[in-house]
Amino acid sequence: MRRILLLSLLTVALVGGARAQGTGKSQSDAKTEEEVLKVEHEKDQAMQKGDLATLTRIYADNLIFVNPRGEVLSKAQRLADVKPGSLDYLNFKREDYTLHIYGNTVVLTGVSKSVLHNHGKLIRTPRQFMQVYVKEGGQWRMVSHHANFVSEDGLPVQEEK
Repeated sequence: MRRILLLSLLTVALVGGARAQGTGKSQSDAKTEEEVLKVEHEKDQAMQKGDLATLTRIYADNLIFVNPRGEVLSKAQRLADVKPGSLDYLNFKREDYTLHIYGNTVVLTGVSKSVLHNHGKLIRTPRQFMQVYVKEGGQWRMVSHHANFVSEDGLPVQEEK
């Protein structure tokens, strides 16, 4: 009787352990996540340096960019918006990344706590953002960005006055 009970418990433990391992990321998802975060890092570096060539490569031609003020910008408008002198970072901090992978599409969310001058105006309010990347021609391209101002505890707030 003890052997049967012990064998039953061992079977449940092994099956449960195997099931738990199956809930992790696949190698494909881990590779996708690594690739997208690399492109995201390149984009962040380019934004800080005003590197329009890199941003032109990363932004899809049909980019839809919604800034925290609710303005909808095209790729050309966004590139004009980030040129040196228009957007200057005093510090750059992004965190709390979450990625959702759907084949060749990735939805990336996070929080930006960067402090910057945007057209001469100091912006310190954190921003929660969502970006969509699509793999086109073997390259990850940002097709959409949307950001909202949030308080330190994640609640929506109005733009700084």
